Amino acid sequence: MGDLHLRVLGCLTPDVALETLSRFAEMDCSIEASLESMRHARRAAARAAWVQARHAARLATADLFRAEDAHGEVDAASEEISLTLGVTRTQAERLVQVGRAAIADGPLLDTGTALHAGNISFEVAWEFVRALAPVSLEVALAVEAEVLPEAPGHTPGEVRSAIARALVEIDPDDADARHARARATRGVTRPHPLPDGMARVSAFLPADDAVALDTALDAAAVAARTAGDHRTTGQLRADTLAAWAATALRNGTDVTLESGETVHSHPAKVAVTVPLEVLLRALPGFTPPPSVGDVLAADIAGIAPDVDLAGGAAPGPATGLASGHRTEAAVLEGYGPIAPVIALMLATGGTWQRIVTDTLTGRPLDVGRTRYTPPADLATALRVRDQHCTRPGCATAARNCDRDHVHEWADGGTTSADNLTHFCRFHHRVKSLRLARPGPADQAGERTWTTVTGRKYTPMRTRPPRKRAGPPPAGPATGVDPPPPEPSQFDGPPPF
Repeated sequence: MGDLHLRVLGCLTPDVALETLSRFAEMDCSIEASLESMRHARRAAARAAWVQARHAARLATADLFRAEDAHGEVDAASEEISLTLGVTRTQAERLVQVGRAAIADGPLLDTGTALHAGNISFEVAWEFVRALAPVSLEVALAVEAEVLPEAPGHTPGEVRSAIARALVEIDPDDADARHARARATRGVTRPHPLPDGMARVSAFLPADDAVALDTALDAAAVAARTAGDHRTTGQLRADTLAAWAATALRNGTDVTLESGETVHSHPAKVAVTVPLEVLLRALPGFTPPPSVGDVLAADIAGIAPDVDLAGGAAPGPATGLASGHRTEAAVLEGYGPIAPVIALMLATGGTWQRIVTDTLTGRPLDVGRTRYTPPADLATALRVRDQHCTRPGCATAARNCDRDHVHEWADGGTTSADNLTHFCRFHHRVKSLRLARPGPADQAGERTWTTVTGRKYTPMRTRPPRKRAGPPPAGPATGVDPPPPEPSQFDGPPPF
């Protein structure tokens, strides 16, 4: 059967591959057949990416997605693609750029042909487009002709290096101009949340600055190891970089302006939002009730319901997830949910601003007294509630967003918690230009997002809605019929 699998795989094209590959995946086959099946699945994925890029390029030409304000034109095609595919806007923009440059009558048609045939992956095609789209047509075609035949079977990093070498060899006179253009895009990313209270930050730097940073971190690590520190080099490099940031937060830092002058930044604070119950865990003798995890573990282990779980009160006669206690997570501004022990350490102060919230309502109870400039109560409450841009899928921290009236102030909207939300600058422009529309907030403060095509997108539920404080709403249970809903500014078809 292994030989038969290989003979069949040798006849496959990306057009007919998926059905056969799906059948083979259910069968026992040789190692060679498994590897070949994976390679053909990759070819099929490349063809699928070609299809997406072709449609993305077509959508980018539609006037429906374009609008203009004082800052220039906004093209919401990548916004629509991002929400439809469930990918980041950066990934959507790459689809558009590859579609334009390599598929839809662009200059890199051979790259598009190789992607369509499944000979290269979308990631490799993106390396060609990213590097060659800004250069002259003659140079782009020459580099493509030299590197593309060798690209199949090689990683994006290998292809990137080959393209960079070919660019310098074919057009050395433009190397300085290309570096100047690339240097203008330098930057450091916002934290990308990872599991278990970790995050990734990436820096895009000129080569000399990157080498200087690397050398300085190595020197600090070597000094610590020489002095007998038992941390690994990687841990020491990370801790040194974090210590530099903590010093800048605590004392401020000098910033050199383009003019050569120096200004000193003010000390800053990072907010950590801690539910009151989490703080109570630090009190001597406080025993939290059994968590959902405790109850589930007891169910699996067959422990009787009246057994004291984790030192807390017994869950009662009912068992299962519904009987466990769920404590709302503490939140680190600019990151997201963190473990209780980290929240307790950060809540002690220093460069961290403690914000205590009521576990039931989520409203701030205490914003501390160590901020450089105390915030307005409403602004603090909104930031604690939203945490990030409220467009579904956007992770821009609320502190880096604009506060916006959902129902425009000029149209009668009020300055209230229910009508205010956070949008990053791009999505604020998209909303203001009526390329999308936020819906009314639900009990958890989350909003739907309706695009200019009329498609609705909802944020992913990461926690159950908080219970509202106060008496229950009037309804059939009290013998009073609820009033009919009033017409809303959120009703109506696009373009809004």
